[in-house]
Formats: sequence, C-alpha cells, structure tokens
Amino acid sequence: MSTPLLQLNHYFGIRQQPLRRVLIYAPTLIWVQQGRKQLWWREQRLSFDKESWLLIPAGHRLTFVNQPEQGTFRSQALTLLAPPPAEWLTESALDLLKPPAIRVNPALAFCFDLVTTMAQRQLCETAQTQLLQGFYGELREAGGLGLLFPATTMTLGERLARYLSVEPGLDHRLETVATHFAMSRASLVRKLAAEGRSFRQVLTQVRLGHALTLLQQGLTPLQTALACGYDSPGRFAARFKEEFGLTPHQYLRTCPSSLSLTATTKVKIGRASCRERVSSPV
Repeated sequence: MSTPLLQLNHYFGIRQQPLRRVLIYAPTLIWVQQGRKQLWWREQRLSFDKESWLLIPAGHRLTFVNQPEQGTFRSQALTLLAPPPAEWLTESALDLLKPPAIRVNPALAFCFDLVTTMAQRQLCETAQTQLLQGFYGELREAGGLGLLFPATTMTLGERLARYLSVEPGLDHRLETVATHFAMSRASLVRKLAAEGRSFRQVLTQVRLGHALTLLQQGLTPLQTALACGYDSPGRFAARFKEEFGLTPHQYLRTCPSSLSLTATTKVKIGRASCRERVSSPV
C-alpha cells in the first residue's frame, strides 16, 4: 500500500459547534473559509478566519467553537504525514509563547492549492514529493514550519495514533500493532505506560475522532458506533460526550443536512489517488 503524504479534510457547520479535547494526531494546518474558529490555547482565546492559518503540531488536543457566518461555517484541515528535511527540523525550536498562527499570503495560498490538488492532476511520486517540500519551504520562510514541526522527537503515543488513524475502524490488536513497531507486546505496553498512556486509551481517542468524521459523512449514531467498534450505542454516546462535551445527536444538529459536501483527499506516494473519507471536525 502506498504511503500517504497528506490528508485534506473539508468541514462544514450550520450552527455553533463547541468541541473540546479533539486530538490532533499529526501536524495539521487549518484554514477557515467562512465563519470563525474561536480557540482556547494556553489560557488565551484566539480567533481565526480566512486571513490566517492555525498550525498545530502532533499530539495536541484542541478546544474550540466553530462559529458560522451567514448560516455557514467552512474550513479545510490539511494533515501532513511526511516530514520536511531533517536539517530544517533542527532549526524549529518551538516558542511556547508564540500563537499557533501565521497570516496567509499569496505564495502560501498558491502552494496550498498545488499540494491539495496534485492527486487530481495525476502527478508522479517524485513531483508530488517535491511540491510538498516546496510548500514546506514557503512555510519555513513565513516562520510557520516550526509551529507544525517543532524540533522534538515524536513520542510513541503520537506515532501510534498516526498509525491507527489510517484505518481507525479496523479491529486493531495489541499484538499485531506491536509487530508493526518492531517490538514485543510487553515492550509496547511498557513504553506507552512510561508516557502516561495505554494502547486502549490511544485507540479510543482515535476512534472517537473518527466518529466525528463519520457523523459528518451522514452516518447515524448507531452506524457510527458499530463502525468504531462499539457494540452498545449507549456506551458509545456516553464516551463521545465524555470526550467532546456533547452527545452524537447534539453534534449532528450542528451539521448541514446535505452531508455529501464533506470529503477527504489523501495524497499517496507512488500514484496520484483520491480517497473519500470524512475528516476530523477542525
């Protein structure tokens, strides 16, 4: 199977969407197209519209409210699954006091359009990879690359979340996943515990994030629960509310009735291909 380079998510709302603790499993750029995103970040309240990008590194949880304008909220979330050059990462010291935002300029917007449409353009593997590196170059010039890729080593929990997020609905077993990371079951459990996590916790977080995307796609809460590995819709609804602060039915009431608008494009190395899947609501 080809390795994904990036994932582009389109997201919509018709009412205020207050969500909390939404896991960002990989570096993600969020561009609000219509409306505003009110974000709580390190005891600050930040506001994002079409003039600025929100840049979030892997492993963060977001608490925010999506606010429609003229009855509609629209955003795009670009999740970056391939790293920039290693020498650029060593320059990326994360300033904890700096807001996770940059202003959109014409060069950044042009590169964004290129990398998010290269699958449809049927470009070869080399061209796709080089275009993405060019986008990283513009982000570096604008001072945004370090916000997405701080010079820190990705934790095992973050790597695990990224791996599980590719196919969150599969029956992931601890033994099988441990083999993917070239370690024993016991080693995976021990190393996750050292980070204050467990395999079940990470899997649950990824699946609940996936549940948000399935609800955006138009699945019912029951269908979503089953697709995310829950036999009990009641237990699923309870975990969903515990995680995000509202029930699946409450969340659905904030979404447009025409859910066919929402889709995800995955750009993969080796062949230009599009894959339709709904995104996390960011």
